[in-house]
Order: sequence, then structure tokens, then C-alpha cells
Amino acid sequence: MSLCCFPGGYMAEKTNKLTVGLVKSELTDFAQIARPEASAIEIEGIGTFYTEPSHPHPPDWIANFFGTTLGPSLGLLSSSAKGILLAHVPNGGVERILAVIFGHGRHLLNEGVLEERFGLKVVLNSVDPDSLRSIDKTALGSIPKQSREQISREGGAANFGIDIEQDLVNSVTGKSRFKLFGRTISGRDTFAGSAKIDVSNVANFLVETLKQYESEVYKERFDWIDQIKDVRSKDTIDCLNCILVDRLKAGDLENIWMAPPEILEWADVKGFRYLRKRSADVPDLDIKELLLAAGDTEITLDWLKNAQIILFSAKSDDVADRWPVYKCIYAEIEASGAMHVLNAGKWYQVAQDFTALVNEDFASIPESTIELPDYAHESEALYNKAAADHLDGSHCMDADLITHGGGQSRIEFCDILTPNKELLHIKRYSGSQQMSHLFSQGVVSAELFVSDAEFRQKVNDKLPDEHKLADTSARPNPADYEVIFTIISKSANALNLPFFSKVSLRNARRRLRGYGFRVSKKKVRAIGNVA
Repeated sequence: MSLCCFPGGYMAEKTNKLTVGLVKSELTDFAQIARPEASAIEIEGIGTFYTEPSHPHPPDWIANFFGTTLGPSLGLLSSSAKGILLAHVPNGGVERILAVIFGHGRHLLNEGVLEERFGLKVVLNSVDPDSLRSIDKTALGSIPKQSREQISREGGAANFGIDIEQDLVNSVTGKSRFKLFGRTISGRDTFAGSAKIDVSNVANFLVETLKQYESEVYKERFDWIDQIKDVRSKDTIDCLNCILVDRLKAGDLENIWMAPPEILEWADVKGFRYLRKRSADVPDLDIKELLLAAGDTEITLDWLKNAQIILFSAKSDDVADRWPVYKCIYAEIEASGAMHVLNAGKWYQVAQDFTALVNEDFASIPESTIELPDYAHESEALYNKAAADHLDGSHCMDADLITHGGGQSRIEFCDILTPNKELLHIKRYSGSQQMSHLFSQGVVSAELFVSDAEFRQKVNDKLPDEHKLADTSARPNPADYEVIFTIISKSANALNLPFFSKVSLRNARRRLRGYGFRVSKKKVRAIGNVA
């Protein structure tokens, strides 16, 4: 039964909050969408309403908190009323099914029937771009961190401090441009608005909602929203996990790395152990070594999610942390014409044009010509000292931290400063999180060096005479300095980094070049049983 629209202009008497989801296009029968236990009521010209009986009962908190103190006949009851209205909505010669969700009605839908990001796209096409109020986002450049940014008055996306290349926008709330949707709208997977809508004019509301979903107006101001998406479709995740497992079984390890899923204090890392007691301690994680440690064990998704990586503390020899193998795997997999990234146990889809842009930018970063020794040392600290000695006239500043700014901020100016004014920041590859920390360190110290005379004086206090600035009150010329991001890696191939690390480096380079610094990259080969 098709939806019947009514002439425009009718408004319901009362304001109702409506939550709407879009059913996936391959599902065309209501029986595929609603759970079989739900009872159906057909509404002529509209669609079918599904519900199930709700049973009033005392809230759990009465017994859990008060016990029998309040007596048996308090009369406080609650119930979880739920309902969904499914409607066929015309869409350019075809029809799509929309679901209007009431109360706890989401529980009446079969799992995975709704399109992801439907509500987000409706809002971005319908909102006044300069009248946003709230944005939920996940920062991907470091340990994935979810946050909600709200402002006290309406503003544009720039007011929310969004990094368009490293922040995944999950939901948006703002002022609607359309009276039909009410004043304030919000959207993630579902679209929500409070307006004078009831069963008499819901048809017009649903038609306009689908129209805004199909629109591409959002690309004028929010085109970056499609660069990175989190993958939440169970079918897609299952497919990607199957590809990952098949590649591990076949030994096809290109663009598959292992790294701790958290930022570590490497001075307190004694080593890692694969699979509890089945391997010796190793100084770093390596996917080939993991597979060797697994021996004859069949590699399955269940095994990846249950086998553990153990981290031992150098200070106490105790277990400092442990993670599932799956959470320590970083993988980049091409599937269905797009690149997908597994990072810290979560899959993301990256737009092809953004992938190409980031890879081209990474390739364009010049390789530093500075000559550095191979890494064959027990720690980065020992290597940095040896590398500084190798570079005539250079000064090692590794771990010589500068207390600056509010709180307990301690900043490392660089690991090595050369007579040619090269600022080396050195780190062995250990995951996107650690790389992001390295690049951020380079940006923060360089920005302070240029902009803050007090910081320059503190740097000067730590430098030998031959490296001291003549006048710390004078702004140095950034063009005289080169920031060299140096990555230690076992690989014999040219320097390559995971995609999110490339994004972090791209952003760091852009900021540094904005100040006038030259930026380059350098790979140091780790040899022997190290790094």
C-alpha cells in the first residue's frame, strides 16, 4: 500500500517528536522488517502500525534500592510502550520504506534493517549551516575518543573545532530551514524533529524527509562528511573480518600491522608476549611473529578476539596490560570499491578520493638526506644518544623535558638538534596512536618555539653554547629550520605508514609549513632482535 499525501498547509494541533529511520532498499516486505511477535494494525492510506503489549511493573530501583522498606503496595508502576509505523514512500518512480519509531519501538525492528547515517544526511541537507547547536564526534587521530561539542548559541561547523580529516562526525543538531520539520532537528542513523505532525499529515513529513536524504545540498558546506565513515553494518563487518582472516591464513600481510592499541610509556615497557605463555618476550609487536607463535592453531575470528597480547612492565616485571589480538591488528583492506581500515578493533570506510589525496601527499613529503645509523639498541634513549654522537656537533635533547604552560605540561623540544638547525623527532613505529603523538610533539614544540619567547628562553637554558640563540626575544626564522620526523622500522622496504598515521602526518606538515618550517621524513632500519 502506497502512502497518500494530503494537500500542503495542514498542521496538526499538537507538537509531536518524531523519530524516523530509512529501511534498507533490499527490504521491500514489512514482514522482513518487523519482528514476528509484533501485532499489526493497517492504517488506510498511511501504512502499518506494529506494537506489542506492555506490562506495567514496579521499577527495578524500588526493590534494588529500598528492598521491603516501602511496603508491598506502593503503586509505582512503569512500562516500556513501543510502536513503529512502517510506510511506503514514493521516491522518483520507486518506493522506499520509512519507519516512524515511537517509545521503545526500535526493539520491534529486526536487527540491521535501517540504513546507517540516514538521519545525519537528512539534517545536513535541511539544517541552516550557520545555526548548529551540537555535534557528536569521534577523534580518530589518536586513541579513538568520543565527545559531544555544544555551544551556547547557534554557530557554524568551525565553532566546534572539527578536524575535517581526523574527526568522524556521528550526529548533528541544529536549526531547520523547513517549517515542516519544526525548529530543531537532529540526526544520526535516525532523524528526529519536533513539529506539528500527526497521522493526518505524516505522509507529507515522510516524503520531505526522504527528499532531503536524497539531496546533495550538504556537499556545498559539508562535503568532508563522506571522507571517513565508521562501519556498523554487521554484514559488512563480517565480510571484512572474513577477508582479514583469509589473508592471515594465506600469509598475505601487505598493509597489515600490529601495534598496541594504547599510547605507552616505552620507558616502562619490558616487552610483550604473544598468546600468554606460548612465546618468549619480544620488544615490539610483529604480525609475522604472532603467526609463528600461533603454530598449528587455526586462525579464526574467534581466536583473534580471544587470544591475548601481554605487556610486561620494566619497573616491576608484572603484567602491565593485556589486549585481544584483534584489537592490536591494524589492517587496510580494499573491498567493494573502497578502502576499509581496522584500527583498535573498529572498522572504518575511507572515500577513494580522500585515500588518493592522502597517499599522494605522503609521497610528496621529501626524504631527509641526513645520515643516521641503523637501530640496534636496547632502547630509543640509547639510540638517540648514539645518533647524536654520530652527527658531528649535534645535541641530544631526548627526555630533556621543558615545563611550560598551565598545569603539568612538559614538552620535548626535539630528540636531536643538529648544527644545521635540523629538529629530529624520532620514534619506532608502534601504531597510529604513537605516531600521532610523535607528529603532535613536533608541531607543538615548533609552534611554541616560533611564538613564545619564554619557551625559547627555556630551550636556550638547556642548549650548549654552540647551539644557543643569540637573542631569545627575537622571533626565529622558521625557514632556517627543518623538522624531520624519523620512524624506526624493521621493514626493508621504503617508509610506509598506516593510513591514519599518514593523515596525522599530513595535518602536522600543513601546520608546520604554515609557520614556514621545512618538513621531511626519514626511515631508520631496525636490525637484529630489537624494536
